Amino acid sequence: MNTVLPTTDHPEAIRNYAELIRRLKEFAQSPYVDLELLGTFTTGFTPYPMYLVHLGKPAPHKLSVMISAGIHGDEPAGVEAAMQFIEHNVENPALLSHYNFVIFPCDNPYGWEHGLRENSQGLDLNRQFQVSNPPSEIEFIMSGFKGVCFDLVYEMHEDYDSPGFYLYECIGDPSAYLGEAIIHEVAEFGFPINRSHIIESRRAKNGIIRPNIDTYRKTRLPKALYLYRECGGKVLTLETASTYLPLQDRVRIHLLGLNVSLNRAWLHRDAMSGI
Repeated sequence: MNTVLPTTDHPEAIRNYAELIRRLKEFAQSPYVDLELLGTFTTGFTPYPMYLVHLGKPAPHKLSVMISAGIHGDEPAGVEAAMQFIEHNVENPALLSHYNFVIFPCDNPYGWEHGLRENSQGLDLNRQFQVSNPPSEIEFIMSGFKGVCFDLVYEMHEDYDSPGFYLYECIGDPSAYLGEAIIHEVAEFGFPINRSHIIESRRAKNGIIRPNIDTYRKTRLPKALYLYRECGGKVLTLETASTYLPLQDRVRIHLLGLNVSLNRAWLHRDAMSGI
C-alpha cells in the first residue's frame, strides 16, 4: 500500500497558478481523479479558480484522507508535494483500494503565486476559520468539506525559522499517535529534526507538539484545529525547515510523512477492528 515517492523537482522561484491548474487538469484525465471547482475569486483582473481533487472513490472499507497545502503562500513545498502525490498515484490501484483522498492542492492561490504568506487582502488565511465573515478562499475551502469528516487530516506547512523538521499532532487516543513514527522516518533519511523543548512558544518533545485543544481560542482558528474540533480523528500539521533545505528535500519530507501516516493509520484501524 506504499505510495510512490517521486524525486523530481520544480523550480522554487517560478510560480504560475495557470500552470498548476494545467497540471491538475492533466491529472484529471485519469479515471481515478475527479476535479471539482469550488469557486473563483478575482484579484485585479486575474481570476483564481480553486479546485478540490478527489483521488479514488469513497467506500465503507476505505480510510478517508484529507491532504491540504498552500494556505500560506510562501510555503511552496506542500503544494508541490500534493501535486507530486497526485501525479504519481493516479494509477496506484493498491493504494486506492485502501484509501480515498480529498486533496486541497493550493488553499491560497494568490499568495502562492506571489510568494506571500497572506492573501491579496493581507489576511493570514490560516486564522480565518470560525469567523463571521470569512474571505472567499475560506468559503470555498469550507464548502469542500462541509458535512464530511476524515479518518486522517494531513496538513503541509513550512517554517522559515526552524533549524529542522517538526510537527503538530492532534489525536485524542495515544495508541493512535503517528508523530514518533514520522519523526523517526524523517531522521532515518538524514534530515534535521527540531528537538527544542519550546517551538513556536509551545512545549515540544523530540519534534512533536501536541497542543491542548481545550484551552485553545474559540475563533480565528487554523484549519487543522477547526477540523479537529468539528470531527476529531487524526489531524497532523507538518513543518519543514525551508531556510535550511532545498525544495526537493522539503517535498520529500512531506511525502515521507504522508507515507508513514497512511500505513500507520491503516494498521491502527486493523488493530481496533480486531483484524
